[in-house]
Parts: sequence; structure tokens; C-alpha cells
Amino acid sequence: MASMESKSTLLTPGRAAEYLSVSAETLAQWRSQSRGPHYIKLEGRLVRYRVSDLESYLQGRSVTTRN
Repeated sequence: MASMESKSTLLTPGRAAEYLSVSAETLAQWRSQSRGPHYIKLEGRLVRYRVSDLESYLQGRSVTTRN
């Protein structure tokens, strides 16, 4: 996914799931449970994810361990 045009690029749920290494079904569950990364709901049932929101989501879940 390093070839993304910009951080504002919109991804389908399938592409966003691939970006996060989870299934599209997992993203759907997260949305229904008000969890997971921010998403955009367009007309009707169209859902899209900004690359920047996916990156923020991942960054917010970074864990530092102590040795």
C-alpha cells in the first residue's frame, strides 16, 4: 500500500481491510459496534476509509514493551 496517492485517498472497506490486515467482515463488525478506525458514510450504504484515518488508528494502538 506504499503507493497510495495521498493520505486523503478513500479506500473501500475491502481495500481498508487489506491495509489493516483484517477481514472486511471484521471492519463491518467494528462499524456496527462503534469501534475501529473512523470511516466516511456516503450516500446510501457506501462506506469509505481515508488512508490517514487508518494510519492514525494503527498509530494509536502502538504498544511499547519494556525489556
